[in-house]
Amino acid sequence: PVKDAEIEIKKVMVLIGEQASGKSTIAKLIYFFKSLHQYWLGYFVQSDKWTDFQNESNIISFTRDKFYGLFSPIFLQVPNFEVTYFYSVEEKKYLELIFDKKLFLNVSFSENFIDDTMLTKIREERKSWWQYLEDRTTKNSTELLLIFSKNADDYGSLSSYLNTKFENEQLERVFIVAGRSVSVNYSDLFEKELFASLKNKVNQSIDEFLMLKFIELVSSLKDNFRKISGFEGGINHKRISEDNKKFLRKIVDIIYSILKGSYIIDNLGEAIISGDKVKIYLNDSSSGQQESIRILQQVFMVCYHEWSTALHIIEEPEAHLFPVAQKELVELLALMVNYQPENQLIITTHSPYILTVFNHLLFASRVVAKNPAAEEEVKEIVDKDCWLDPNEFSAYSLGNESFPEDNAKYCESIFDQEKGMLQQNYLDTVSEILGWEFSKLYSIHGKTFKRR
Repeated sequence: PVKDAEIEIKKVMVLIGEQASGKSTIAKLIYFFKSLHQYWLGYFVQSDKWTDFQNESNIISFTRDKFYGLFSPIFLQVPNFEVTYFYSVEEKKYLELIFDKKLFLNVSFSENFIDDTMLTKIREERKSWWQYLEDRTTKNSTELLLIFSKNADDYGSLSSYLNTKFENEQLERVFIVAGRSVSVNYSDLFEKELFASLKNKVNQSIDEFLMLKFIELVSSLKDNFRKISGFEGGINHKRISEDNKKFLRKIVDIIYSILKGSYIIDNLGEAIISGDKVKIYLNDSSSGQQESIRILQQVFMVCYHEWSTALHIIEEPEAHLFPVAQKELVELLALMVNYQPENQLIITTHSPYILTVFNHLLFASRVVAKNPAAEEEVKEIVDKDCWLDPNEFSAYSLGNESFPEDNAKYCESIFDQEKGMLQQNYLDTVSEILGWEFSKLYSIHGKTFKRR
C-alpha cells in the first residue's frame, strides 16, 4: 500500500491512516532497520568461516537474505520498490534497498558505513571471544554457538561498536503487535507449542518473527511479575529508591485506572482484582483489559529497571479501550518515553482521541515555553512528566484518499512544526468528512425552504 513516503523518525512518532494504508508496513520496516545491527551480531558470532569477514559482499548477502526471509510475501505482490533508511542524515549514513524489475534485491550501504576498520574490528573481537571460550570449556562447537546466541547482547566491545555504527541508543527493541489478547486467551501449553512451531520454522515471515518476539516478551513479563510479586511488589522492592518509588506509584495508579482494578499473578494465572474485591482471571476479563495488559506491564518494567532503554513500536494501543482509558494510556506512554532520553516510541493508530491527547501534551509544553510564568498553572492541568517536546515529535497521515481535497498526498506530515501542534483537520477525519457532507446537505435543505 505504500506509494511514496518520506518520514522523519523522532523520539515520538505517530502514524495514522485507514486500514490497509501501510502503517504496519512502515512500522515493520523501521523495526527491521533498527534491529539490523543485532542480526549482524548474531551472524558474526555464529559463523565459523573467517572469509565471511574479508569484505563487505558477504555482509551484503546476509542483509539481503535476512530481508528476503522476513519480507518475502512483499516480493510476490510488488513488482519493484525502493527503500532508503538513514541512520544519520548529518553524516549521510544510510542503507538502500532496491527491488528491481529483474526480481533482484540490490543492497547498498553508503561509503562511510562498511570499511576496513570495521571488518578488522569484527575479526579481532570474534577471534578474541572464541579464544576466551575455548580456553575455558570443552564444549563442542554446537554448544559454543548456543552460548554465543544466548549472550549476543553481551558480546564484548563488538556489540558496543555496532551500536555506535548503527547510531543505536537503546538496549531493547520491542514490537507490541495488534491482537495482543492472544497472549491471554490461550493456555501456557498452547503458547509454548506456538512458540516452538514458530521458532523451528526455517523461513519466518516478518509477522511470524514479530509474533515470536512478542511471545518471548510476554513470557519474560510474566516471569518478572512473578518474581517481584506484581506491581505492588515491584514498587516496594528494596532495590527501588524513594524517588523511583514515587514515580512507579504514579505509573501504577494510571495502570489500575485503565485496568479498573489491581493486578496479581499466582499459580492459577493472571487476574484482576476489581474495586469491590472480586477476582477475575485475565482470560475472563474484558477485551480492553486483555489488549492493554501487555503494554501496561512493559511500561512498568522499563521504568522499574531504571537503566533500561527501549524503542517501542506499538500497533493500535487504543484497541478496545474507552476514550478516557485511551487518554490515560497515552499519558502513561509519555511518562515512559520521557523517563530516559534514549527511549523512543512509535505507534500506529486509527483513533482521533489518541491524536488529541498527544496534541494536549505537546500544547502544554508549548504554553510554558512561550510563557514560563504559567508553568505552575499548566502543571495543575497536565502532569509535567507527560509534556512532550514538539522538537522531538513527528506524525504522519497515510492514505488520505478519504479526504475531500483533490490534492491530498499519500503520505503527509500532520504536525505543524511552527505551531508545535497537530493540524486540526487531521484530528478527526470522520468529523471532517461528515462536516463536509453535512454542509452540502444543509445547503440543499436551505434551497428547499427557499422554494416554498
